[in-house]
Amino acid sequence: MYKSTIIYAVITLTIVYSAKSEFLPEDNSDAFGLKYGESIAGIPPNTPKIDGKLNDWKYAVWVSFDSEKELLRGKGAWKGKDDLTMTWSTMYDDKNFYFAAAIRDDIFSPAADPGTPWTGDTIFLYVDWKKVGAGVPVFKPNFARINNKALVSDFSAQKNPDLPNSEIAIEPTPELGKGGMIYEVAMPFAWITKEQIKKGSEIGFTPGYEEGTANPEKKAAIVFMDWFGLNPDESANLGTLKFEGPLDVSSTGKLTFTWGMLKQIYN
Repeated sequence: MYKSTIIYAVITLTIVYSAKSEFLPEDNSDAFGLKYGESIAGIPPNTPKIDGKLNDWKYAVWVSFDSEKELLRGKGAWKGKDDLTMTWSTMYDDKNFYFAAAIRDDIFSPAADPGTPWTGDTIFLYVDWKKVGAGVPVFKPNFARINNKALVSDFSAQKNPDLPNSEIAIEPTPELGKGGMIYEVAMPFAWITKEQIKKGSEIGFTPGYEEGTANPEKKAAIVFMDWFGLNPDESANLGTLKFEGPLDVSSTGKLTFTWGMLKQIYN
């Protein structure tokens, strides 16, 4: 009777935990043998639901911008990881390119005008599809939450009028700080490139986090973070994103540990 009660309690707690807990990512790029400035976009086991929750991203490769070497602007004004950290990831399938980010932030200060999202907290992507490594990145989307609405904008030289219709969610996430946000977006390849992206493709890539050229937080300097802390509007300064095959979902987790506990109880 005693053993049965314990087993029931453990299983119940496991189910409740699984149902309620939300995945918050950490940088795991070292585990994939990646150098600084490299990341991998893998194919997810299932199409991610764009809802501002990252449970569909548990097996993805994550990279964090959390040090002064990622500061293009704001040295001396950035106060550390709790001030601003961007942990981001990418995935893809035959139809869409997916991007997600968990933003640790003490204050969220969005722009007031959707036409100028860079005046407040926002994310840009800088993409060189052919990895030319010269000139201006050909694709430059923007993700912003303005007036409590998640928006996709296109600041590429050649804009696609359909891109703002991409699926996007940007949700407040207090576990990431008072101004913490989760960004999640799916952009159809048909709207963003004429290149055939497949396993083995490599592109020039970096996200960039802008705290706002209007300096809404009134810091000593305006903070902008990206790979290398270099101007991302120059393709030569971008990192490398590699497109690989299906993501490995064979890792063990808390449920395996729980069954180990049950085995000990029976023994």
